[in-house]
Amino acid sequence: MPGTEPLSVSVVIPTLNRHRALTRALSSVLAQTLTPNLRAEVVVVDNSLDSNARAVVEGLSAGAPIPIRYIAMPRPGIATARNTGIAAARGAWIAFLDDDETAGPDWLTSLLGVVERGGYDAAFGPVSARAEEGQEIGPFAAYFARGVTAPDGADVTRFSAYLGTNNSMFAAALCQVPGGPFEEQLNNIGGEDSLFLHRLAHEGRRFGWAAQAKVTEWVPPRRLDWGYVRRRRFLSGQIRTFVHDMARPRSRASVARWMCVGVAQTLVSGALSLLLKPINPPAARHHRIAACGGLGKVFWMPRFRVSLYGTGLVS
Repeated sequence: MPGTEPLSVSVVIPTLNRHRALTRALSSVLAQTLTPNLRAEVVVVDNSLDSNARAVVEGLSAGAPIPIRYIAMPRPGIATARNTGIAAARGAWIAFLDDDETAGPDWLTSLLGVVERGGYDAAFGPVSARAEEGQEIGPFAAYFARGVTAPDGADVTRFSAYLGTNNSMFAAALCQVPGGPFEEQLNNIGGEDSLFLHRLAHEGRRFGWAAQAKVTEWVPPRRLDWGYVRRRRFLSGQIRTFVHDMARPRSRASVARWMCVGVAQTLVSGALSLLLKPINPPAARHHRIAACGGLGKVFWMPRFRVSLYGTGLVS
């Protein structure tokens, strides 16, 4: 029967109240250059309370070269949305793309090629950053981009703490766990992907680097703010530590190690930011942001956590 053949890849896109961004992200997936033996689907998980992305998805579905499935999940949360997409996915591989990103035309084939050639359990690709509304992103770009200095196809398992699911592909079998692989108590904070990757690496799973699986993150003007960047870096520092507290088995030694790293980072970068402020303001700003990351590693406990994701955004 048509539509019952095994699927190679399910692309999961969580979305919440960002119709223009979702249209852009979906259009980039529909424009993928696929090989004849690569069958794909897109699963859009609408995290809004009123299913307001349905019309956007239905409008793009008509005549689309890749089937798009719409799933409503009115309980907002990035982990919940991703778990819902996984539960609905039918592919042997599951790829994740955020709704504020666009994928290059060879994105899927590059990710799939790396996992198949290298026998990897998951693959990750680079994320560059551009500003929305025609603005220049300038020095903010480095704080929204992600990259690893490694050749295409390299094993990057050792970099698992620095990877994320916003440009990734996993063997579906790894994601089929009761309740979903992403920790939903982190819905409003983030770090659910770091915890998942830590668990996989601890199990001995291997991650490959797909250098040609390029994705662009589109940064809205409200995020082009150094205060936001500092809060984001503080949260990133917290995640680096609390992942080891939430891991099973818990590693108190790793928590203590990252806290020590945080103390050193805070002192060194804090001092450099003060010394450089009168002579090199951009360098001083960089060290001030790094010091915020150090503070996050120290003050990682729940009472100090900030919410950057909440009910207004998914990613």
